[in-house]
Amino acid sequence: MGTKAGALLWNRQHLTLPPGLTPVDTGLAQVDKAFGNMSLNEPPLGVTIAPPGPPDGTLPASRIMVIPQAPTAAWTNITHGEPYLNPATGTIFVTFSNSDKTPATVNVLFWNPHSLVGPGDADTYTEED
Repeated sequence: MGTKAGALLWNRQHLTLPPGLTPVDTGLAQVDKAFGNMSLNEPPLGVTIAPPGPPDGTLPASRIMVIPQAPTAAWTNITHGEPYLNPATGTIFVTFSNSDKTPATVNVLFWNPHSLVGPGDADTYTEED
């Protein structure tokens, strides 16, 4: 996996998710986190918390995008929580949920749009229950 100056802004992964919850290290890392200096109210990388991550709907929403890739039929029983910054690794994690009784293999693109692409805005992936 390539990095430049300690940053990795996108990563496409092929994952096999067992039934239940699976925290996944996206590998995304960004050394310069001064988003507010680049664009007022720019979304952060995410809440800083250990796996399995924040409860659904926790603010602020992450700037990280989780994009299902083909074949999308494999995503039928897969959902995921809000991306978050794992303080132990300094990378972004996403916790996936597989509601099926068998493992599912999916392709997913994790993308951290560079602040030069901004300004940006984000809602949480799921509402608080």
